[in-house]
Amino acid sequence: MGILVTVLVMVLLAATVAAIVYVVLSTRTREQQRLATLTTSGTGHDSTPAAQVQWQGTADRAPLITGLLRRTAIMEALQLDILRAGWLLRPSELVAITLGGSLLGAAVGLGTTQRWGMGALGALIGAAIPWVMLRVRQSTRAKALSAQIPGAMDMLASALRAGFAFLRGLQLIASQMHPPISEEFERVVEEIQFGASVTEALDNLIRRTQDYDLELVVAAVQTQLEIGGNLAEILDNIGDMIRERVKLAGEIATATAEGRFSAGILLALPFGVSFMMNTINPGYMDPLFTTRLGLILLAIGIGLMLVGFAVIKKLITIDI
Repeated sequence: MGILVTVLVMVLLAATVAAIVYVVLSTRTREQQRLATLTTSGTGHDSTPAAQVQWQGTADRAPLITGLLRRTAIMEALQLDILRAGWLLRPSELVAITLGGSLLGAAVGLGTTQRWGMGALGALIGAAIPWVMLRVRQSTRAKALSAQIPGAMDMLASALRAGFAFLRGLQLIASQMHPPISEEFERVVEEIQFGASVTEALDNLIRRTQDYDLELVVAAVQTQLEIGGNLAEILDNIGDMIRERVKLAGEIATATAEGRFSAGILLALPFGVSFMMNTINPGYMDPLFTTRLGLILLAIGIGLMLVGFAVIKKLITIDI
């Protein structure tokens, strides 16, 4: 049994190393990243959806994974998630990273404890880590984007008062401001230059960012472009309102920091204690995974833990 586990761990480690090498070889250099162009489809009926992003400059190193993803309904959702995080990855590369993390977690869990259950738990944790990092990156980028919106509206309003066209104002935001807002407006400008209408490009901006403040701005801009009016003044008013909302959101985040920390401890502590106990005294927790009563108690404990996390999250979530 020990020899079989050792061989399996070695195979998993080798597969993990191969997956890491694949990701490294698939990662383009800084020069290639700057030359890579994100293009979305135009308005033709036979074109792909606007949320589908096509990389230019390098060939797909995992066409098999890409082909499998295209047969499912998650291809577009994965691409949007990657765009919201600001990562320069294909969906196939994200899947490869997930598989590599799963193999590495399984190898670590199985190799350190010699228990198949811990190997499966390690595989789940390893597969979840890239997605947790993705969500954290999305949250960080969304906060940075919201903080930049008032300044962008001030710049756009000033450009309109100076006599610039609306598209030229968007180009100023893309060239003069910092990421992530410069990246998003650069994509808007590129879509318009590739033939999409202003309305479609702004709708795609909302679809990528899922930002409520930007949705207000886009609704105001689209309305004013259709019926006319003083767009610069409206942008100033929206910018001031968003600036106050960002300030209030910061105050709420400070007030609820303790609750968010408690929710994190609630989730991490049981897994950490279980891993330490099983490492110090191997086999101590085996009845929890091998007996019917243990599995029932484990399921009840996980369920109560999730309920507690949901209650805390509900208490600290305040809509503004």
